[in-house]
Amino acid sequence: PPDAGRREHFAPPTLAMLSILSQSVALNAPLRPTPVQRAVSPQMADISAFGDIWGIEAKEAVFNAWDPEKPRDYSNFNPFERNLDGAMSDMNGCFPGESRGYKPPNRPDASWAIMQEEAKKMEEIKKSPKYGLSGKPGCYSLKWQENLGAPP
Repeated sequence: PPDAGRREHFAPPTLAMLSILSQSVALNAPLRPTPVQRAVSPQMADISAFGDIWGIEAKEAVFNAWDPEKPRDYSNFNPFERNLDGAMSDMNGCFPGESRGYKPPNRPDASWAIMQEEAKKMEEIKKSPKYGLSGKPGCYSLKWQENLGAPP
């Protein structure tokens, strides 16, 4: 045979085909997108259990959950606290005309009888050692939103 003196090294046909096939599959395989770590968006106090009405019951629940030792944010605030103008906050802890993101809350019905009942509840709430606190990280200050993102 004319090629008898020459030695050629060929891979067996099946091995060569597998190599080509695996390379083409790897190149054409869809790439999974790299998961992106998203910033945690701020959360506001959840008052859905109260029909999203910012009434005394919702405020009392937010007050009871409030931890004055943790920094004030959109879900950790004293809803009975007032700003320097004497205004009360919305359900995010934001104040009208002062804080970014103030949202006029859905307010409950009001009547003389309802107001008298709320006054009695407020007397009980005021007995809490947390009620009159100031100077704690969870208390109001003009700079409370400084390190927070946009309100929810």
